[in-house]
Amino acid sequence: MTAALNKKDTFKDYEDVELVTMITCGGCPGRLGLNQIKQLIEKHGVEVVHFATCMSALKPKCRYAEEMKEEIEKMGAKVVMGSHF
Repeated sequence: MTAALNKKDTFKDYEDVELVTMITCGGCPGRLGLNQIKQLIEKHGVEVVHFATCMSALKPKCRYAEEMKEEIEKMGAKVVMGSHF
């Protein structure tokens, strides 16, 4: 959250940052998180979703991350792999 509010790391290139919420994926295979993200896109106009470091950079990497990324992009939002490092 601090990285977003201070426009650091993967948030550094945004002119304006509005942190809408932080959610979990809901555990494997991430369907709960996708349902919540869909609602945020439709109701609040979310444009970009950042996947947390645990989904994008840790080893072993989340095996559902790429599939979830594709689903979110189909919903109309951009996906950034990683939040802070």
